[in-house]
Amino acid sequence: MKSIIYILFLLIFSSISCSDWLEMEPVGVKFENNFYQTEEDIFQGLVAAYSMLQPKFYNNWSSYYFLANFPTDDAEVVGGGSGDRPEYHDVSNFTMLPTNTAILELWRRGFYGVNRANLVILNANPEASTKSREYIAEAKFLRAYFYFELVRFFGDIPLITKQLLPEEYDQPRVAASLVYEQIITDLKEAIPDLAVSPPDKYRATQGAAHALLGKVYLYMASPYYHQRYSFELSGAEYYQLAFDEFNEIYGQYALEPNYDNIWSYEYEHGSESIFEIEYANISRGGDWGNGRVNGGNIDVQMSGPRGISTDTLNAGWGFDMVSTDLIALYDAEGDNVRKNGTAYGEAFLLSIGASSWEKNEGYTGWFSKKRAPWTHITFSGNAEWNYETNERVIRYADVLLMMAEAAIGSGTGNPDTYFNEVRQRAGLSTITGVTIADIKKERRLELAMEGFRYFDLVRWGDAPTVLGNRGFVTGIHEVFPIPQDEIINSNYKLTQNDGY
Repeated sequence: MKSIIYILFLLIFSSISCSDWLEMEPVGVKFENNFYQTEEDIFQGLVAAYSMLQPKFYNNWSSYYFLANFPTDDAEVVGGGSGDRPEYHDVSNFTMLPTNTAILELWRRGFYGVNRANLVILNANPEASTKSREYIAEAKFLRAYFYFELVRFFGDIPLITKQLLPEEYDQPRVAASLVYEQIITDLKEAIPDLAVSPPDKYRATQGAAHALLGKVYLYMASPYYHQRYSFELSGAEYYQLAFDEFNEIYGQYALEPNYDNIWSYEYEHGSESIFEIEYANISRGGDWGNGRVNGGNIDVQMSGPRGISTDTLNAGWGFDMVSTDLIALYDAEGDNVRKNGTAYGEAFLLSIGASSWEKNEGYTGWFSKKRAPWTHITFSGNAEWNYETNERVIRYADVLLMMAEAAIGSGTGNPDTYFNEVRQRAGLSTITGVTIADIKKERRLELAMEGFRYFDLVRWGDAPTVLGNRGFVTGIHEVFPIPQDEIINSNYKLTQNDGY
């Protein structure tokens, strides 16, 4: 199953990527004008849209997760030092410029994903079959997902829901509130036709769409976003909408009994998983100029310790180190279950036979266990390209904590119920009269190193206080810069965010 999405993507990509083929007009015309003729064609187009969820499509391996995690107090960008992948160090220090290559690739990946989803939506015939309606629904889920990523990172962005003609390529930005409206529309329209339990586990479900829609409403209710974008309804009304969506799936999933299992390869698509990005272990060999030919999760390679040699853990590139601040919070809370499921340190490296490893500037002594380069999940010959650790994009614990937050904001339900389910799994005592402050701390402890904290801090309005010592400036760093290359490509129809 992991191989199917990857192989079908390659089939489609190969038809448009070889320059020799593009010089043959009949082949190019056939693909552009006549490809989407059968239900199988539509499905291949859908798989191509799913493939854009993977972050390493381009040479810079621009990772949505890294760009969301590196600016936070959970992580330190280390690698080989400040000169190693400076685009990531700049994001961590809030010194990123519009010329940042990782941000450029993030933008492009998102809009390539939107475009591929659009092609399925525009070409599939909803009257043809139930499958066709499911494919359209999945494409709408994906378009909503890509736009939610883009609008959170960049604010006002182009909104494209059709196949553009050449004279329409130079698209301006529109108000973020309009993008949110489109996301809501796509998810609402998708839910009735999405499968509850699809044949392929990587595909979007009704549960995933309810969870994502609830999260969108929660963002619209949160102090910063509600004020910045002047949404139509009150914050309390959006909290109620969020609660209602989460309530649609409450009890349909279950927390993994053992926190340490959540990110294990053996527990992919487990009871807690609502939506995952799929990766494959395919021994195709490395290609440093064309990383897209492989199906593995490059973030795993980026996160492992530099310079180790063991039978249990491969060497990585040491970028995504866990901050001592986060470790101190786990220790202060007596939260050993989630500490040990989130990070591993030098004692563990010694216990598996490592005798030395690199300790470059910023080294903390703690590595992310959620993206550990275990030797058994990759081909040893080309390990760096082939880790099949899936990204857990939406999991039930996240939904429970968001539901507790929505309950407080709306006055509906008892937040203690949802909140304490998560606490109890961690072996911690329950709390009565849960507050927003409790939820803020719990989200950090539960979801650390999963790419949520930066956006949480922004939406709560806490980013200036928490991230100020890292370089965060109010009125600038709530969003990233619009890539300068894309501003130029748009003939300057795109404008830049304030402060950049």
